[in-house]
Amino acid sequence: MERLIRHHFVRFCLVGGFGFLLNFALLTALYKAAGWPLFVAQLLAGEIALFSNFLLHHNWTYKGHGAQKSFVHLLVQFHATSWIAIIGTAAIVSLCVNWAHMHYFSALVVGGALAMAWNFIWSKYVIWRKREERQATAN
Repeated sequence: MERLIRHHFVRFCLVGGFGFLLNFALLTALYKAAGWPLFVAQLLAGEIALFSNFLLHHNWTYKGHGAQKSFVHLLVQFHATSWIAIIGTAAIVSLCVNWAHMHYFSALVVGGALAMAWNFIWSKYVIWRKREERQATAN
């Protein structure tokens, strides 16, 4: 089990699962309890979950990857690539709820699954790319 937990994709999914739950809780609070518009509520909930995921990825998922970038550089790169997924997820949630009449949780699952694939590729192979992988492609 310990070996499996060390695998980056498993860690990425665990962090993503936590981020999904945080996103859902915030979306529920903003959309259902506070009455915010769904698209705006999802953007804010997604941003907070995104920042939480960044911190967990930086300090756990990709710790020891040897990314030779500053914390701020990593944060900016992560946000720049992940905001495409956040806007896409907000659009998917809004469309699924308003046009397909899905429950917002189900719509968030659909949007979150697509965002997860996008974010994993960018996180592992670009943002926190291992030092050895960078050196091998440079030669």
